Amino acid sequence: MDYWNLIPWGISAVAGLIALLTYMRNGNKQRKEEILEDDAKLDGIKESLLKANMKLDQVCVTTNETRTDIKALNKDLNTLEKEVVVIKRDLKTAFTRIDELREKVNSNERKDS
Repeated sequence: MDYWNLIPWGISAVAGLIALLTYMRNGNKQRKEEILEDDAKLDGIKESLLKANMKLDQVCVTTNETRTDIKALNKDLNTLEKEVVVIKRDLKTAFTRIDELREKVNSNERKDS
């Protein structure tokens, strides 16, 4: 066996080893870059979800305020409805009394004439 024949095999082995290590290193570097890109995308998604949650919270608050306002308006409406019923009843009574007074005035005028 000649040592001169081993040198090309050794150089080929070293070159192959260097190529393999370079391939592995670039693969790891590429995976790390992909992971960083994915993390950036996830951070963007998380931020968007946070904004959406904040807007939903604002909508819920506005809805609750609207519901409270509607309940207050319904109470006011019920109160006004009761007052209208009382006023109508009082008006009927007042018109009845006015009619009675007219009849008395008319009958007094007839007696005086």
